[in-house]
Formats: sequence, C-alpha cells, structure tokens
Amino acid sequence: MIIWQPQAAFGLLLVATLLVWLGGEKARGSSSLILSALAGAFVILATLFPLVGTGQIFRQTFSILPPFGLSFHADLFSVSLALLFLFSGFVLALYTSAYPLKHDERRFKTAFLFIMACASGVVLAGDLLSLFLFFEAMSLVFFLLIIHNRTREAIAATYKFIYLTIGGSMCYFMALATVFVQADSFAWVQGGFMPATSLSALAFGGFVIAFGMKAGMVPLHFWLAAAYGQAPPPAAVLSSVIMMKTGAYGMIRIFHHVFGPEMLSLHGWDKLILSFALFTIFYGSFCAFAERDLLRRLAYSSMAQLSYILFGLALLNQAALVGAIFHILAHGMMKGTMLLCAGAIVSKTGKRKIADLEGIGRQMPLTMACFSLAALTAVGLPPMNIFIVKWYLSLGALSAGQPLLILFLLASSLLNAAYYLPIVFRAYFGAESSDLHDRLVWDRLPWPMTVAMLLFASACLVFSLGSVNLPLEWTKRIAAGFFY
Repeated sequence: MIIWQPQAAFGLLLVATLLVWLGGEKARGSSSLILSALAGAFVILATLFPLVGTGQIFRQTFSILPPFGLSFHADLFSVSLALLFLFSGFVLALYTSAYPLKHDERRFKTAFLFIMACASGVVLAGDLLSLFLFFEAMSLVFFLLIIHNRTREAIAATYKFIYLTIGGSMCYFMALATVFVQADSFAWVQGGFMPATSLSALAFGGFVIAFGMKAGMVPLHFWLAAAYGQAPPPAAVLSSVIMMKTGAYGMIRIFHHVFGPEMLSLHGWDKLILSFALFTIFYGSFCAFAERDLLRRLAYSSMAQLSYILFGLALLNQAALVGAIFHILAHGMMKGTMLLCAGAIVSKTGKRKIADLEGIGRQMPLTMACFSLAALTAVGLPPMNIFIVKWYLSLGALSAGQPLLILFLLASSLLNAAYYLPIVFRAYFGAESSDLHDRLVWDRLPWPMTVAMLLFASACLVFSLGSVNLPLEWTKRIAAGFFY
C-alpha cells in the first residue's frame, strides 16, 4: 500500500517555511500561516492513525538521494510521536505569535517552522541515513534561535551548541559508514540487523554521542543550560518538548532496530547506558537545585528528567519501555507548561531570578497555578503522569532483577520536590512586592499566551486523570511492538 501522508505533511511544512521567509519582516499573517501549516500536517498524519493502530507498518523510499534514497516509515510509534510534536508545535506557535520577540521575528519564525518540519521528519524517517539528514538539518538551524538576542552571552552559548553539534554529526557519520560497511543496510529491522563484529562498538558509540548530546546526557550536556538561559523562552520550549525528544527517539531506534537487545546485553552496553542515565539524573538534579536562574533551573531539570527515558530503555524489558515512551509524551506536556509559564513571567515582569519571584503567585495567579500544577506533576505525585512513568520504570526494574533501582527513582522524586516546590512556596507565601507596577500585573497576558499555557496544563491532567488513559494504552501497544 502506497502512503502519501508523511511526505505530504513534511512538504506542507517546508512550503509554509518558505512562504514565511518570503513574506518579509513586517508581513502580517505569518503566525496564521504557521498555525495553519501545523494543523494541516497534523490532520494529514492523523489519517494514518487508523492504519498503524492495527499494527501495520508502512515504508516508502524515493530515489532522490541516489544511491540510497530518502525513505519514510510509518508505524504506531513514529506516527504517535509526529502527532505529539505537531500538537506541541501548534501550541507553541500560538504562544510565540504573542510573545515579544523584539527583533528578527521573521528569522525566528522561519527557523521555528523549519525545525518543526525536520523534527517530524526525524520520527518518520525510514532508515539511518534519512534520519541523519533530518536530524542534522534540525540541529544546525537551531543555533539561529539561541543567538536570537545577539548578546555576548547568547553568542557564547551558540558556539557551545555548534561545536557539540558538529562533533555529534561527525560521530553519527562515522557510525553510519561503519554500519553500511558491516551490514550493507540502513533500514529498520525488528530485533536489529547489525552483525556482532569488532567495529560494532565504534558504531554504537558514535550513535550514542550524537543522540546523547541532543538528549542532554552527561557529559554531552554543556550546551543546554547556556542555550536555555540566553535563547528566547519559546526556543527553550521547542528544545525541551520536541528537539531533545528526537535524541531519545534515536536511541530507542538504534537499541531495537539497529543493534538489538541481544547484542546490547551480550556486550554490556545496556549497563553502560544505564550508568550514564543514573549519573545524569542526579547530576542534573543537583545542578537544578543549586541554580538560581529560573530558566537555567528548568534546563537542568530537563536534562535530569529526559534521562528517565534512557533509564527505561537500558533495562531492556517491556514494562520499562512503557515508562520510557510514556515519559516522552508526559514530559512534553509537563515541562512545556513550566517553560511557557516561565516565559510569561519573564516577558511581563523581566524577573528571572528565583529570589525575585516572591509574591508572583498573587500578581500572576493563572500563570503560577499552571506552573504549580506542572511542578506537582514533575514530583511524581499520584495519579499524575510522571507517577505513571515511575510506576512502570519500577516494574521494569523489578523485571530486570534490579529492585535497588527503585530507590534511585524515589530519591529523584525527592530532589524534584527540593528544587520545584520552593519556587511555588516563594510565589505564594513570600513577601509581596510593594512596587505598585508589580502589584497590578495580575497576569494581563495576551490571550494566545494564556490559551497555550492552559492547553499544556490541561494536557497534564488529561494524561493523568482520564477514566481511560488513551496515551498510556497507545504506549503499551507501542512497547509491545518492540518485544513481539
């Protein structure tokens, strides 16, 4: 059966990107064009859901990149993530349409939509080479969002990101060449296709560096806090909710569709990734606890929480993979809410230091209500979505015969509480500012920013409290597909 939806959705986003750029700096309607393109791509891909929902897998190759071609792959995993990205991108585009970017709005929005197109291409790519092209295009363009404010600090943060991105690209290309020489193939194969040779470790290491850098894994995390601290808040949301998830997605594909669980277990590579994941969880948490800048604290927390995905992946069993994949969905809604709220606070009050947020809960009650909901979700209180994640990760740890890992998850929850809840307490119970302007803020946000925050915050509840948790049921079916 020929599928047209992935390439049509990708093409629509590319055309819209070009139109946004050609529209000029003062062109009206660019935000409407972006929203329409994202909504259109979502509807196009949604027509695939009834097909992939039955377990069918579709792959189509176009001979536009000889001799290998450009391929698209549609299964329940890839289509679900693409729809999640497009929904998140729509909400973020709505928020960005009213966010005061101050200058170079056309460049920012063009880069934003191009990154959305490439991120969708990453999860819909049908082989390692196609994924490489989308992944690198997305990565290289992201520097335009980091450098947007043109300050010396923003330029320094951009250099960090570019150097690490180029290094990751070289490692990916080395791994790609090694795989082709050894296996003469790039396409996904259930259970993996890479033969066990002396060069297997070289290929695995190259992929781990490339994808681990995007996922914020220690020691490849140096770009993250600097980028979040200097880029406009919408760029930080784009990174945390979408771009970092592509790194986790790539790790899942190479684990199960390139090398396979048996080879990983045989060589002990699963234990290596588990060690990196645990170290990143605690290193990121301690850095977040020590950080006094709101956006940089959220950056370190993203680094720590994204490693739950690597944690679940490295356990190599179905229950843990359910927790890992569900975390991709749940973290996007939770951290997206936090970052949108932080951006609203910065844009309205100019306050970034946590010490300056005393009384902000009375000055911006709706914003802080959304932030507080997301903070409680992040701590892992039942029945919120991060609790569901940790429940399945704990089941996975028990299935793997490593019950002590549950203690690490509990300790991580305590650390989450230690660096999130003081923000909430300070906002509601700190001394209210006596400055008249601050006292009269009371949110007063443009309606697109308010609606965007409420959409993400509502998604946190839908993911957690529904009588039938559809995202969790989808995740279970996805995970089962990796272990049949």
